[in-house]
Amino acid sequence: MNKRRFLSLIGLTGLATALAGCNTLSAFNTLTPKDADSERLSRDIAYGDGPRRSYDVYGPRKGARNLPVIVFFYGGGWNSGAKDDYAWMGRSLAALGYIVVVPDYRLVPQARYPDFLTDSAAAVRHVHTHIRDYGGDPEQLILMGHSAGAYNAMMLTLDPQYIPDIAIKAMIGLAGPYDFYPYDVDSTINAFGQWPRPQETQPINHVRKLDTHFLLIHSRADTIARVRNSEVMAQKLSASGNAVTLKLYDDISHQDTAAAFSVPFRNKAPVRKDVADFLTTTLG
Repeated sequence: MNKRRFLSLIGLTGLATALAGCNTLSAFNTLTPKDADSERLSRDIAYGDGPRRSYDVYGPRKGARNLPVIVFFYGGGWNSGAKDDYAWMGRSLAALGYIVVVPDYRLVPQARYPDFLTDSAAAVRHVHTHIRDYGGDPEQLILMGHSAGAYNAMMLTLDPQYIPDIAIKAMIGLAGPYDFYPYDVDSTINAFGQWPRPQETQPINHVRKLDTHFLLIHSRADTIARVRNSEVMAQKLSASGNAVTLKLYDDISHQDTAAAFSVPFRNKAPVRKDVADFLTTTLG
């Protein structure tokens, strides 16, 4: 399938197929144009043992130093996804003027809660120690994720057992599940159902006052992670004294909240601009 035909097909489906299936997402990553003023700086940097414990680093082509660092966790229901399929996201965020890290983490069925969180935390700790080698400032660290990845980013920010000694400047959640017990779909049952204390798995139950600035992005039309997840999380974060911004969109899908960062689909919603503006304001 040629590039033009593939992108036309994805445009008609709202990218739902691409972001729900690894094979199509791999093709999307290969064929979609990337931001020309960004590049991959390094790949397959090991933060632990095993093939799922490594990350890639992206940055602006201009090669600026001491840039804020975004660690982006992809989604996939904790049972799918690969960093190699998200170069378009890494390049998109890097083009905004950031050093961007995209880690892999272990997935169901090889892993269950909290394995994917301990992997994500190990990645962040490794980044914090080594990111100066790639032009990043570890004291300006942002965690970001889409869907299941937004869950990972939120839990690492809120639950002090994971990265208690690392300050998180900002947390950005795209279409994240934050309050989804009781589990009612296979992905959450398989990822969390074996844990004996289910309330511990829910980000909403770990809210506390932090210096972190939060941006929660969701579509009212989301049928996978309902908009209520971000609404109730924003309310509880605010009630606890946190700085939180809630951005809601109409008529875009769960997948489109991530797809809107790619070059072909930025006209779907101003998600990328809203993230850029939030970070500019937050980081000063």
